[in-house]
Amino acid sequence: MNLHVQQQQTIKLHLTQNLTQAIEILQYTSAELNNQIDELSLENPLIERKDSDIPRSFYHKTDQFFQRPETAKTQEDLQTALKRQALDLQLSKRETQIFQYLINSLDTNGYLTENLFDIAADLSETSEEIEKVLVKLQSLEPAGIGARSLQECILIQLQRLPKETATAREVISSYFELFANKAWKELSARTGLSLSELQHIQDLITELSPRPGLAYEADERSVYIEPDVLIFIRDGIVMFELNSRSFPDIQLHSFYEPFLNRGVKDDTSVFLANKYKQWKWLDQALRQRRETMTKVMREIIACQQNYFLKGKDDLQPLTLKAVADVLGVHESTVSRAVKGKFVQTPYELCELKRFFSAKVKDASVGHTSNHTAKAKLLFLVEEENKMKPLSDQKLADLLKERYGIVISRRTVAKYRDQLNILPSSIRKRY
Repeated sequence: MNLHVQQQQTIKLHLTQNLTQAIEILQYTSAELNNQIDELSLENPLIERKDSDIPRSFYHKTDQFFQRPETAKTQEDLQTALKRQALDLQLSKRETQIFQYLINSLDTNGYLTENLFDIAADLSETSEEIEKVLVKLQSLEPAGIGARSLQECILIQLQRLPKETATAREVISSYFELFANKAWKELSARTGLSLSELQHIQDLITELSPRPGLAYEADERSVYIEPDVLIFIRDGIVMFELNSRSFPDIQLHSFYEPFLNRGVKDDTSVFLANKYKQWKWLDQALRQRRETMTKVMREIIACQQNYFLKGKDDLQPLTLKAVADVLGVHESTVSRAVKGKFVQTPYELCELKRFFSAKVKDASVGHTSNHTAKAKLLFLVEEENKMKPLSDQKLADLLKERYGIVISRRTVAKYRDQLNILPSSIRKRY
């Protein structure tokens, strides 16, 4: 075996600490970036944030939709609301202890998931006594609170309705599984009820709340969002503005500026020189972040003119790579720039990534975006005859016939699932 030393020249990309931090700053959300600047300013006296005179606007994002600006409301939680209502129940001291245990055992949906026998064992009580207090808990608002199952939750709410619900309660009590699976024909055969009567019960049930506890969890489920970019139309021209708090600017603290050019090499000068390098790096990183987002937004607006000027369902297919190629940067740079960013358009508040979508075949113009295909699919389902809902194949045929959008039945099923649209057999009304 011959051993020898050989030199080999290779090229490797080495990420310096400053470059790594600059990449992180590019993909920071507004909150993350502002926290980072606050932390750096605590250890670096030269960093001073420029004041912004733009009024702060918060936007409310619900589970599914973005809405116009709202003011956050203070709301009591579920346990506090139940304790307040319990004052009218005139509970004994022991019942109050059981009641407190029960409300602390409720999950976020308002259900009691713990077994009554286990609760009785923990409290050294009989299950009958626990049941008695539970019934009192279930008499409170919101209706259905304290239920041990979806079936019980529905029954409690039906019992509280002012209208006649005896038939509905009988169906839910005795045939809940068939009802939940919408096995209407078998259910009709077993109960003797017509399909239209079962449809009426279904309509009644849909008015109820399957998760009553969520009424008191709004603050946790909702998010107040300030847009990073604001888009508006002026004289028929699409324009945009970066939110200064999402893309902040810093300046050199004026108090320390004279000390940077003293020409004295003492500990203070060395300290300030190092802090000045950090300030300069952060200033450059923030400028680069704004410049990158400005370039990305210009390309998005150029591609999505129809969306901003004609309607929010008219999105063109656009990929991160396409924007990156135009800007002459890597695709990952565009991805980091849009990550976690929100934009306020004339129609809605949405994530910036909404404007990037894959292509689907269009018989007339070559290609359209999958977002547009989904919007047309949703429209077709909303307009269909509910007595004869459209099958996935029929939806695919109509998309091609009316809009020139060519997608397969399987793709229709995939888009339908993504839009939370039920299959035609379940959408059918009688």
